[in-house]
Amino acid sequence: MLLGSSRPRTLDEIAAEVPGYPSGHGARRQAFERDKRLLREEGIPVRTEPVEGPEQFGYRIDPEDFYLPELQLEPDEQAALHLAVAGVHLGDPSGRDALAKLGALGVADVRPVAAVVPPPALVALFDAVRTQSVVRFPYRGEGRSVAPATLRFKGGRWYLVGWDTDRSAVRTFRIDRIDGSPQVGVPESGRLPEGVVLAQGPDDPWRPADDEEEDAVVLVVDPVEAPRVVAEVGDAAVVERRPDGSVLLRLGVTSAEAMRSWVLGLLDHAEVVAPPAVRADLVRWLEAVRAVRAVRAAGPVGDGGPPAPSAPPATTVTSAPASAPGTVAEDDRRPGPHGASTRLRRLLAIVGWLARVGEAPIAEVSDRFGIPADQLVHELELAACCGLPPYSPDQLLEIVVTDDTVQAFLPAELARPRRLTAAEGLALAAAARTILAVPGADHDGALARALAKLEGVLGVQQRLVVDLDRPALLEEARAAVGTGTQLRLEYHSASTDETTDRTVDPLAVVALDGHWYLDAYCHRSAGVRRFRVDRIRQLERLLTPAEHHVAPEAGRPEAFVPGPGSTEVRLVVGPAAAWVLDSVPALGVRRLSDGTTELVLAVGGRAWLERLLLQLGPDARVVAPPELIGAAAQVARRVLRRYDALNNMR
Repeated sequence: MLLGSSRPRTLDEIAAEVPGYPSGHGARRQAFERDKRLLREEGIPVRTEPVEGPEQFGYRIDPEDFYLPELQLEPDEQAALHLAVAGVHLGDPSGRDALAKLGALGVADVRPVAAVVPPPALVALFDAVRTQSVVRFPYRGEGRSVAPATLRFKGGRWYLVGWDTDRSAVRTFRIDRIDGSPQVGVPESGRLPEGVVLAQGPDDPWRPADDEEEDAVVLVVDPVEAPRVVAEVGDAAVVERRPDGSVLLRLGVTSAEAMRSWVLGLLDHAEVVAPPAVRADLVRWLEAVRAVRAVRAAGPVGDGGPPAPSAPPATTVTSAPASAPGTVAEDDRRPGPHGASTRLRRLLAIVGWLARVGEAPIAEVSDRFGIPADQLVHELELAACCGLPPYSPDQLLEIVVTDDTVQAFLPAELARPRRLTAAEGLALAAAARTILAVPGADHDGALARALAKLEGVLGVQQRLVVDLDRPALLEEARAAVGTGTQLRLEYHSASTDETTDRTVDPLAVVALDGHWYLDAYCHRSAGVRRFRVDRIRQLERLLTPAEHHVAPEAGRPEAFVPGPGSTEVRLVVGPAAAWVLDSVPALGVRRLSDGTTELVLAVGGRAWLERLLLQLGPDARVVAPPELIGAAAQVARRVLRRYDALNNMR
C-alpha cells in the first residue's frame, strides 16, 4: 500500500485500509512500529514525513528507494557471483539472500575456499561507507566520531580506515574491538575533508627502515624461523644473511606494542639487538612475566558452585551455540519475528522470480529456493491471498498452483529486484573481493565485471579491500590437491615449535583467518590435520598414490579445531590483557568481581600457549591445569637467556 501511494499515509489511514490492526491507539501504534521495523530490517525503507493534521506524520515507500537499479548482469556474471558466495564462508545467509533478489540461484554448493567472517559492527560500517555517513562508536573506552573511507580485511581481521573528526587525523580501527553497535548518521554527513589522502588499511607493525631512521629496530632471527620471517617482512629488511642460516633484520617501527608482540611470538628464535631502549623495554616485559605469582584454580568455569574463599564472585558469560553450517535454518521452524522475517524474505524472492519467468515446474522452484515442495505450495497459497486493499479478486496476486507447475500473472513491477540490505551488499562484495584476492584470479573476468557493476550501484567502488597472504609454496600446495598422489612435507609447527617430516594425502587448500592452510591426512598423526602453508619448509610430490579420506567438514571456518590431544587451559586476565577475548576462541568465559576475567582455552601444543602468555604479559596467569601454572615464567626465563650476555641476568 505504501509503495503504491503518491503521498504519505497516516497511521489511521493505514489501519483503516489494512485489516488486522488493533482498535486502540496505543496497541495500534505498537503493532505498526513492529511491522515498520520488520520492513526496514528487510531493506525496505519506510519514510517518515510531516503531514498536516493531528497525527503530524505520515509514511510512504519511495519506489527509487525500494527497487535496485538495473545491474545488467550477464549470465556468466550472475554465475560468477553465485560461485563466489558459495566459495566464501561469511557466517550468515545474507549472500544467498542477495542472490535470491537477483535471481541468480540454482548453482550447487561447493567447498568454501576462504572464510572472512565479519564482526557484528561491520554491517553498519559498510552502510556508513556506502552512504558516506559519519559514524559514532565507543572504542577502547572512548567515543569516536569518524568519516569512514575504507574497510579492509587483512591478517584475519577487519579494519576501518577513516578521518577521526574529533582528533582531525586519519585513524585505523580494528572493528572487532568496537564496543556495541555503531551509530550511523545521515547520508553525506561523513565526507572526507578536501585534500585528505588515506592509506588503504592498517600498517604492519614493521616496515623496512630507511638508513637515517632513528627508531629502527635491529634483531637477529635464528635458522628455524628465518625463512618464514624473511618471507613475511621482505628481503628489503635483511641486513645480513649469516652462514648458520640466521638473519639480521632492520625494521622500522610503526607500533612499539605491535612490534613487541610480534617479536615475542617468535619465542626464543629472535632477539632484539638495537636500539638499547627497545631491547631494555622488551627485557623488562619478560622479567615482569617471569615474576608473575602462580595461583591455582578455585573451580571450573561456569560450574555454578560457590567459589573458593580467595576467589572473587563471578558472573558466567554464556552464548547459544551457532548452528552448523549447511543445516536448515531454525528460523523456518519457529514462530515469532525471526521466523516471519525469514519467510517474508523468501516469499518476496519467490514472487519476484515468478513475476519474471511467468511459469515454472514446482520441482524447479523448490530446488532453486531450497524449500520442500509441500512447504513451497503452502507459501504460494499464502501469497495468493495477498494483495492491495480492499483485497477484491482483481487486487490479489494471481498465482495458480497445479500438481506439477505454478503459473504467475503478476504486475511487471514485481519483477524488478529489490534493493539490497547493507548486510546483503556487504556479503556479495566481500565474497567477490575475497575470490579475486586468491592468487591466479582473473581480474578481467566475469566476477570482476560483476563486482564493478555491483559496487557502482552500492556506491563503494574500491572502498572494500580484502588481502590474503601469498606464502611461497601456496601454488605448489594448491596444485597438489586432486593429483591423487602423496606429499612429503617438512613442517614447523606453531603448536609444538618442532620441525618434522610428514607424509600426507592432500585434501584441500583453504584461506582461514587471513592465512592459507593445507588440509591433509597425516600418516604420522594417523588423522586429518590442518597445516599452515607459510610454515611448510619443503613440499615434495611423491609417486605413491594417495589414499581416500574424507576431507574436513566443508563449512567449518576455524583455523584451529581442537583435537583429541588438546588440553583445556584456564587463564585469568586483567584489563590490559583482555584483548585475548577478541582474538582467541574460548570454550568458556567468566567475569570476576575484581575486574579480571577467567577463560578456558583449548590448547593443542605448549609452544602455542607460551607464545600467547608472552604476548599477554604480566596481566595474565594460568590457573589450571597444575602442570602449566608456571608455563609463563618458564618461557620468559628461556627467552631471557638470549639477553644474558648484555644484561648480566641470573
